[in-house]
Amino acid sequence: MNVSRAPVLLLVALAAAFLISPAAAADSLPLGAEGRLTGDLVATSVCGYLLGTNDLTLDEVSDAAYVYAVWGGEPKTVTDMTGRKMTLYRPVERIITNNPDNSRLVIAYGDGHLLVGSDECTIDSGCVCPMTADGEIFCEECWEGVTPGGLENLALTNDRYTPNYEQMVSLKPDLVFLWMSWEDQADDMVERVGAPVFVAGPDFTYESVTDHTLAVGEALSKEGEAEELVAFMNSKIRMVTDITDAIPEDEKVRVYFAPRGAKKGFYDAKEGRDFTRTYNTYFPLDMAGGVNVAEDCADGNVNVAIEQIIAWNPDVILVSCSTPDDAGVDFILAAPELQSIKAIQEGRVYNVFYPHCRGRPQDRNLLNVLYMARILYPDKFADLDMEQEGNEIMTAFLGVDGVYSAYADYLTFPRDQQI
Repeated sequence: MNVSRAPVLLLVALAAAFLISPAAAADSLPLGAEGRLTGDLVATSVCGYLLGTNDLTLDEVSDAAYVYAVWGGEPKTVTDMTGRKMTLYRPVERIITNNPDNSRLVIAYGDGHLLVGSDECTIDSGCVCPMTADGEIFCEECWEGVTPGGLENLALTNDRYTPNYEQMVSLKPDLVFLWMSWEDQADDMVERVGAPVFVAGPDFTYESVTDHTLAVGEALSKEGEAEELVAFMNSKIRMVTDITDAIPEDEKVRVYFAPRGAKKGFYDAKEGRDFTRTYNTYFPLDMAGGVNVAEDCADGNVNVAIEQIIAWNPDVILVSCSTPDDAGVDFILAAPELQSIKAIQEGRVYNVFYPHCRGRPQDRNLLNVLYMARILYPDKFADLDMEQEGNEIMTAFLGVDGVYSAYADYLTFPRDQQI
């Protein structure tokens, strides 16, 4: 069938207008000998479908049109953060995420309307849009604005430990984003759900945050948006590091960081968390110019003895906080065992933003870069407008202005804490 260029493009546009359902299998696309789609092949497929002379479905014809018109005739191959390769045969229009870190990036790239299912922490806790500890929404603009109909109306596709495969299959996803700690389930999930599964997530190094940002962007064909988000993050970080990098090492503040807070005292016997749990690396603390007293600990996260914290004798203690009634700072300041520590004697114990929420929230950890810098070096960052910068950061990820202001109102410490 010899078809001129103009009719080919017309037929491509016609088919692309009907892109409405999940991905076709690889062998259902009319690929040529080299695994490519040509204009003639697409036109033949469209004509055959319209005339009833081939066995292709509307979905398959639409997939072919998209691959030809947008990807230049080649299905798109992407690699997740574990090195698993997968091929996409149509645009991603129905997305399931199983943790908030990936949900947040889908939203950041303007694809919140493509989310059809997610985990319980994305849809009914404060891990994406802030919420009180009692489940009360205090920033309705966020909850209602990041996805059509609101986050709470997404289908629940997994809890903390278990995927709901029946629910996932019923949603007919084009792509599933899986948290890094679930990577051993990825291949089984592909078989059971019938969709590509992309494993991605950050740790507490900035390199992993940028890698995660770019990887999800590539999977969604939002490479440009991903580069812009990385550039935005870099610009906020340079506001701090341009100053802190110039501080001589022997003049930097020595810090003990309690990333799990101190709600249950020194040690939580059930989960091994709270004040004595710390990290030997946390990029916001490093960028803010703090010397992490636990930097020589062997593990990424470790519980240490109270005697070790006393021996480290930090200049400042930072305690993560996720609720306004968190008494961690007061507990630490009053603890008899800690009164010999310089930070206690000088009253330099402060709340900071909680760095966890079923993952490692990129927006709140970026907030900590700026907030920790203000705490550690108040004179050097006296002109830093935390509310303005915070709202810009939250808007970059959630597309809603004023989220930081609402979050600060709820937590109270970002406004009331004396620095």
